[in-house]
Amino acid sequence: MVIDESTRLGASAGAEITRGVVLVEGRRVSYLSAGGPVGGQTILLVHGSGVSARYWINQLRGLRGALRVLAIDLPGHGESDPADAASVEAYSEAVARALDALGTGPVIAAGHSLGGAIVIALAARRPDAVTGLVLLSSCATIPQTDGSGERFLAALPGPLRKIVFFSMAKKLLFGAGAPAQAVSLGMQELRSCRPETILKDVQAAKAMDLTEQASRLDIPTLILCGSRDRLTPPALSERLGELIPRSRLRIIEGAGHMLLLEVPERVNQELLAFAGPVTAPPDAAPAVEDRRGRSLVRRALDWVRGRAP
Repeated sequence: MVIDESTRLGASAGAEITRGVVLVEGRRVSYLSAGGPVGGQTILLVHGSGVSARYWINQLRGLRGALRVLAIDLPGHGESDPADAASVEAYSEAVARALDALGTGPVIAAGHSLGGAIVIALAARRPDAVTGLVLLSSCATIPQTDGSGERFLAALPGPLRKIVFFSMAKKLLFGAGAPAQAVSLGMQELRSCRPETILKDVQAAKAMDLTEQASRLDIPTLILCGSRDRLTPPALSERLGELIPRSRLRIIEGAGHMLLLEVPERVNQELLAFAGPVTAPPDAAPAVEDRRGRSLVRRALDWVRGRAP
């Protein structure tokens, strides 16, 4: 049930981005939307641990000229109500029910970090609902560690633990050359997240294993990873590429884990280039051209760069 789709964000987020809410099992699931008509092609954006739909602000702004864009606040994140259970499967079910309530039809599903695992689970659970996947800084399962870092943090006094945690997070999440504005926005998102939600996300990530689901996917899949990603390094994206039959991998040089904020224009270009072939009819020509001879995908890319007529 859609209960509100009228709240516009402030000028800092762009006047054409709106916040709406749907009810899923009596709980509010908030989302941001931008772009085309309800009946048009939709790209669904699912954020990762400790952040919210606002993390996709550069994609909401940059893609809205070519697609309908939806970015969901997972349960317990942003302005969505918490859920009793937090797992990749539970999150993917909440997303599926939100899509049903919104009546989007099949979507291209893009997920960052933990969100990548969530959209893999969504596509495996509801293959009719997903026409293509984009997995950014993602993995099917997290390699086991000795847990010494967690024990060290747990032994610290509360205030000091918080300082050390955010300092470690900043170094892990961003590449060395990340723009200051990107770092500021990313850290602001983390600090705004409920501590219990971050803990649940960590537990969900440690427990997940999407190996089987990934290997059974039969849809076009784009995998993006920053070459300087220290949280989910390129080797994990390479493993995803080996698991998913119809996938292709792009390593973005110099980017860290938060590549959506660090290199937003490159990410938007990759998303639009991927969306074109996925949304074209099966018997369509490889490039549909306008009167000037430019492909529609190229026109969309030019729009992102600010050169469209």
